Amino acid sequence: MIQLPKEERPTYILSYPRGVRLGRAAVLILLVGAALARWVLAWVHFILPLLQGAALSAQPLRPLVAAHLGLLLAAWAVAVVYAFLPDLSLADEGLAVRTMWGWQAIPWATVKAIRVAGLERSQRRLVLVQGRWTRWSPWPRLVSACLGAGLEPGLLFTSAIRDFQPLLERLRQEVAWAAPDALFDDEFFSLPARLVFEPVPTLASLVDQARDEGWPLAISAQAMGAVAGGLVVVYLLILVLVGGAWWKPLAVVALTGIEWGLGTFYLYALAEVFPGEIEFRPAALLYPLPQVPRALLTVPMAMLIGAGASFPAATLGLAGVIWAVTLTALLVQQVFRLQSVLPAMIGGVLQALFQSLALVLVFGG
Repeated sequence: MIQLPKEERPTYILSYPRGVRLGRAAVLILLVGAALARWVLAWVHFILPLLQGAALSAQPLRPLVAAHLGLLLAAWAVAVVYAFLPDLSLADEGLAVRTMWGWQAIPWATVKAIRVAGLERSQRRLVLVQGRWTRWSPWPRLVSACLGAGLEPGLLFTSAIRDFQPLLERLRQEVAWAAPDALFDDEFFSLPARLVFEPVPTLASLVDQARDEGWPLAISAQAMGAVAGGLVVVYLLILVLVGGAWWKPLAVVALTGIEWGLGTFYLYALAEVFPGEIEFRPAALLYPLPQVPRALLTVPMAMLIGAGASFPAATLGLAGVIWAVTLTALLVQQVFRLQSVLPAMIGGVLQALFQSLALVLVFGG
């Protein structure tokens, strides 16, 4: 990115509705405020015993180190908030983006792809701009990963932004002129976004594809890898900050793998109970996909952990479990064409048990 000088700051800003801006500001205040409060309390608990005559060598350093690490993670969390749905503008140098370091521009020539994902029911559109304007920052890569578009650095904006259509048209024109080889994908299928905003029709479509055409096993392996990888990263953050046994991350990975295997057998065996049938391979392909939104929740979980807010992070983890169980029940309903989702909820008990046990291992101390 190119840092825009102060005298060239945009005067016409393409921002989101007031509710989105207020929500973004509230998240930033919560993250920074919680991290600072934790840092201050850690120093108070460290200094007070010294003032009362305690020996310096007797003071535990882990809370103090964890508080400083929490500040660093909070700064990273602020960068994540800015990376998703930022305020935009247009500059001669490129697409101007408001970041935590001020206004910066993405040069038009560095854009490699513009992907537009449409959501049928809400008529909402998501636009992912991908390119090579950054080399070291992980947050733009996280944006692309969360939309299922690989690890190329990405910038996301939606049709809720001000002057969306003129912005999209100008973006296409500038990129087509500066980067003729750029990819323009107007039918980008973002599986994570579809599962979040339109789960029922998306799951029905996935069931039809797995039954009629078959999917490469790599797709479901990537989905399960995203869930396991996201959870392990967050759980490692928790264990670094609060301490924990070395075997816990390994146990979480093992639980996830066992759950996938048992869940596949469960989906395959349901043909003995419900009318209809499903082969083992389609069952293995389909079972991990409802876990993708649960993996997305690891991003705000990590942000809360960095700020020292363990209880809200655990609550969010529990919400992810409930979400995964619900989507799996909807998947079973679509596979066996059930009239109600209630019969499909029976198997959710086993799934919830494994996923809740992983939460207890980490948050339970």
